[in-house]
Amino acid sequence: MTTHNQNLNAVTLFVKVAAKPQSNQKAKEALLADVNGARTEAGNYKMELYKAEGKPDAFYLFERWQDQAALEEHFKQPYTTGAFDLQKADLNEPITMNYLTDLWPLAEGLKKQDHKPLTTLIVTFEVKPGNGDALVALFKEFVPLVRQEPGNVEFHFHSVKGNDNLFVLYERWETQQDLDAHNQLASTARLVQNVSQLVTAPVTDFILFTKDIS
Repeated sequence: MTTHNQNLNAVTLFVKVAAKPQSNQKAKEALLADVNGARTEAGNYKMELYKAEGKPDAFYLFERWQDQAALEEHFKQPYTTGAFDLQKADLNEPITMNYLTDLWPLAEGLKKQDHKPLTTLIVTFEVKPGNGDALVALFKEFVPLVRQEPGNVEFHFHSVKGNDNLFVLYERWETQQDLDAHNQLASTARLVQNVSQLVTAPVTDFILFTKDIS
């Protein structure tokens, strides 16, 4: 896998928590406590909690930390252990924690960010074996263009540590109208067409249409 410039200290996580239906509210409360606690920690840059359309019992966390030491300190907090304790009886599967590498980070993303609910899309691409570098090459051209579009707030493309076939796109927009305009561009259509040749399923299968609940 080709390497790229990156912050060697910051730690970014994309986390999935799949609650049992009867434990949905309990999981939500535990995760909100974790989010609110994390935001008070000096080493936390970002902590967002999402639900996604069509996945009523799944919760998703996107978080960024100053360094591994800050994350490990977070793991010691009672609100964090409370969230992990959901695994004892309240989840359908163990918590999935993907450690991400932002391939083209921006300096403003590597500092503490105030929470602001925005239109957010998260896409987890699974490529066919051997196609990772080709996908990265497509986004290398695409990312700087999108960051110049009206209404774009964040557009980050990540590899997943330990899995050369998995990538996570995290994009945030001021409004749904801004995202809709982006999706109607010819450049976006070309990207989707090219990406579809590299991945294991239709691109739409990888998209999480999220709602910020934090």
